[in-house]
Amino acid sequence: MGEIESLAQAEPLEEHIRRHNYDRLIMLSDGVFAIATTLAAIEVKLPEAPTLGAMLLAGKAQLAAYALSFVLTAVFWVQHRDLFARVQRVDRVITLCTLALLCLVALVPAAIHAIYEDGPSGAAFRFYLVLMSGIGFLNFAMWAYAELRSGVLHPAVSLDYRLKRLVSTVTAPLVLLPTLLMSVSQAVYVLPPIVLTLLAVRRFVIPAILRRHPQHIG
Repeated sequence: MGEIESLAQAEPLEEHIRRHNYDRLIMLSDGVFAIATTLAAIEVKLPEAPTLGAMLLAGKAQLAAYALSFVLTAVFWVQHRDLFARVQRVDRVITLCTLALLCLVALVPAAIHAIYEDGPSGAAFRFYLVLMSGIGFLNFAMWAYAELRSGVLHPAVSLDYRLKRLVSTVTAPLVLLPTLLMSVSQAVYVLPPIVLTLLAVRRFVIPAILRRHPQHIG
C-alpha cells in the first residue's frame, strides 16, 4: 500500500482515499490488539507467597488463562496481519468486519477478569470460549470475503494459497466451539494442547506445503 499517508504527497484523490482508508484501519487494528494484550496482563494478580515457586503455583490459573489468551490473540493478529499484507483495497465489508473483530478483541481482558472471579458454574469461562470463537469466525469471514470478492486481494495471490488460508482460519472456531460441550475442568486441560497443535500447523505444516509449491505462494 506504500508509505503511511502524508499531506505533503501529491496524488489523485481516489488513490489518497484508498490509502487513507487502509492506513487508518491497520493502525486502529494494531492499537486495539496491543491494548487488549496489555490490559490482559494487568489483570493478572499474583498472590503473595514466601517463595517464587509457591507464588507461581498459587497463581497458575491466572497465568494459564493469560498465556492462553495471549497465544490465541497473537494467532488472530498474525492472521489479520497476513491478510492486510495482501489486501490492495479496503471496502465497507472489510471495514465493518474488522471493527466487529476489534470489538470482540477489546473484550478479552474483561473476559479474563471474569474467569478469575468465576464461580462453580463456569459461565465466565464459557463466555470466554464463545468470545474467542466469535473472533475466530470473524477472522475466517474476512479471509473468505477477501478471497471471494474480486479486487480486494492482490491479483498475484494464487487461488491455491487463498484456499489454504481459508482452511487454516476456519480451524480455530471449529475447534473452540466443541469445548463448550465439555466441563470447565475438561476444557482447561484440552485447550492448551489444541492451541499448541494449531500453532504447529500454522508455523510448520502449512509453510512446508507452500515451500513444496513455491509458484503458488501469495
